[in-house]
Amino acid sequence: MWNFLVEVITSAYAQVVLLFLLLAYFFGHRKDPRLMVSGLKLLQTAVLLIIFLYFVWNWASEIPPSLRATSVFGMFLINLHLAYNLLLSRKERQYRDALHQVGLEPQRPELLKEAWDAGKHFYHWAYFPSALFSGSSPSRVLHSLTSARVRDDLKDTLHHYGAEKKLVSVGLMADYLKSRLAADDTLPADFKIAMTQATEDFIRHPWIKEQVDAFLLVASESPEDLYFPDWLKDFDRTSQ
Repeated sequence: MWNFLVEVITSAYAQVVLLFLLLAYFFGHRKDPRLMVSGLKLLQTAVLLIIFLYFVWNWASEIPPSLRATSVFGMFLINLHLAYNLLLSRKERQYRDALHQVGLEPQRPELLKEAWDAGKHFYHWAYFPSALFSGSSPSRVLHSLTSARVRDDLKDTLHHYGAEKKLVSVGLMADYLKSRLAADDTLPADFKIAMTQATEDFIRHPWIKEQVDAFLLVASESPEDLYFPDWLKDFDRTSQ
């Protein structure tokens, strides 16, 4: 097995075949709507292809054997980078699929855990080179970056699917109040029963439920509309 790997690394023909396979996969998956297509990545791939062709031309020229081996090793490094991008695209595809499921069924906590695990694996692979040379603890850098990016992606996904209306609701607020009442051991039992009943009575009326749902949605999406309504009206009027 080891001998086979050495032969692949040191063979220019094998590197050319690997390049075509990796490029075919790269361009075949650029049309995948689940992946974040970047023009910069396409430019980077074009530059690497030019460098690879230079190595091929250098290898085919009349140069000393040591330089020929260096050219083959350069081809191997370029293919290794393309294979790394291939791995990232597969991780990203799994992550986007998990986010899509969260957007469709945000009430299921197991889907949220799957999205978190997939996002952690994807961003760990994506930011590992940067974290390795960051000058700080790589694990701490990866954890910080992963947490921030996955939170932002989940927020964007829920907003894209309009899932805030399913999550931010008067029912969720009532469940939160009931759980807080049940967990607070300092409150008398009679008070807990009375407050639980008052909470249920408050949310039972359809008009109250509709108004509180609207308030919570505005508070989560644009709290400035609640705190500065007069200022925003004046601002909209002067900006028109």
